[in-house]
Amino acid sequence: MSKVKTEKKVRDLTVPLADYPHMPYWATLKEAVVQLTLAQQGRGPEERRRKVLVFDEAYKLQGVLTQRDILRGIEPQFARDLVEGATPLWDDLFSASAQQQAKKAIKDFMSPVGTVVQADDGLLKASHVMVMEGVDLVPVMEDNRVLGVVRLDDVFHEISKTILSN
Repeated sequence: MSKVKTEKKVRDLTVPLADYPHMPYWATLKEAVVQLTLAQQGRGPEERRRKVLVFDEAYKLQGVLTQRDILRGIEPQFARDLVEGATPLWDDLFSASAQQQAKKAIKDFMSPVGTVVQADDGLLKASHVMVMEGVDLVPVMEDNRVLGVVRLDDVFHEISKTILSN
């Protein structure tokens, strides 16, 4: 008798919200840097957290703040076109202007949430969403609340195992 393999669900690879950096939209860029720094402790490069999920007062997901968003927020020159000749310098990070920028709320720099997946969706759906949206992390929802996130690396690894085992 042949065994029928069932597709793993997104919930099987979900990184729980408690294990992923998240904070309210009114938190500052500096607080986001602290949150990401703490989230790196004790993790290997493949497990590092590179984004912060951003919530409102009702714990509704509002957006995602990336490391790139933080750097652009702290030093607006990073966002300038290099054609203008404005090349940021290391010293710029320590300027009074950069220190002021670090006190600004993350809501001004985050990206809105695009697509989400449901905990009971299959991994192929999650991979499709990630490919079509060009993202490497998708929030996982259940009963209108965020359970956590699913990462492209984890989905790819699981799909690879399945392909290679056949």
